[in-house]
Amino acid sequence: MLLPTKLQEAEEERCWVCLAGAEDGPLEQLCACRGSMTWAHRACVEEWRRNSDNKDAAYRCGQCKDEYRDALSIELLSARLQAERADGRDMRYLCTMDTLASELKAQGKYDEAEPLFREALGVMRATLGNRHPNTLISINHLGGILKDKGDPAAAETLYREAVQAGRETLGDRHPVTLASLFNLGALLQRKGDFAAAEPLYREVLEMYRKTLGDRHPYTLGSMSNLGALLQEKGDLAGAEPLLREVLQARRATLGNRHPDTLASVDNLGGLLCAKGKYAAAEPLFREALEALRATLGNLHPDTLNSISNLGMLLYAKGNLAAAEPLYREALEGKRKTLGNRHPATLRSIGALLQAKGAPYGVLQAVRCAAAGRG
Repeated sequence: MLLPTKLQEAEEERCWVCLAGAEDGPLEQLCACRGSMTWAHRACVEEWRRNSDNKDAAYRCGQCKDEYRDALSIELLSARLQAERADGRDMRYLCTMDTLASELKAQGKYDEAEPLFREALGVMRATLGNRHPNTLISINHLGGILKDKGDPAAAETLYREAVQAGRETLGDRHPVTLASLFNLGALLQRKGDFAAAEPLYREVLEMYRKTLGDRHPYTLGSMSNLGALLQEKGDLAGAEPLLREVLQARRATLGNRHPDTLASVDNLGGLLCAKGKYAAAEPLFREALEALRATLGNLHPDTLNSISNLGMLLYAKGNLAAAEPLYREALEGKRKTLGNRHPATLRSIGALLQAKGAPYGVLQAVRCAAAGRG
């Protein structure tokens, strides 16, 4: 079989909207779609999003469901929310409000997201009561934004309310109860209270194993979270079998190139790094990065995190010459997709500065900014 020439490959790069090539402008990978949907002119996709009958087109691809995470997403969702408010016939605007608030949160615009989450929760409490499942979901959403803004005390109060109400009204096995338990555990983990977080994670995992089985995505996600907690508290021996079980199950059920599988590849690589097993970790990091570039593109958040992970490994091995271009690529990608002030961008700045031997005071200032403390 003849391999395609470079000319033939170039001819296949067409905008999926207008079907023209690079002669009409640069072609970009704007989502996780591949094949004939890989390439597009940004202007063409933006026009399609403005005029599409598919409501999801405002903020994510209708095929792969990858979210665009851009200014147009906020513009279109804001316009829709305004129109639905003006319509006033029902409460459908609450769904749009939640989607917009979640988009703002994902883009690091916490101050704009918080009042929307608060408004949604107020309406839920007033119309459905404090213990309705939708109210509890809204409580969790507000807790999440407060956690990200650096107000763990307020977030913890909300999460505990949701856990208690969920247990009493929905039961210990209800998905909303389990989500609330996980969120509380994640908050306690962030506070460094591993002793309080671990039993919550274990309870969630046990419930998922009993109700959904060992290979359900929720079970595997919960197992991965517990493994990450054990790793963070220094129990590497306890974490490793969990992370290996997750990776093996995801390879078997999802394949080697699914984003969840690749996240597990990266997670196991990170654990092996923590154990000082760089030779075993490096092929895992390279496997994940190669597959993410091929399946999600170079600017997807998972790809950028994988680039950073390989850079950190090479830096730990003392190979700064190989690590620095990876750090720079990750930083440039995060600047382009998240902006200059997003915590993930600031963390990449800190990693690059550390690799180049920046003074401790400079590193601390960047780390505080990334954590929302100045």
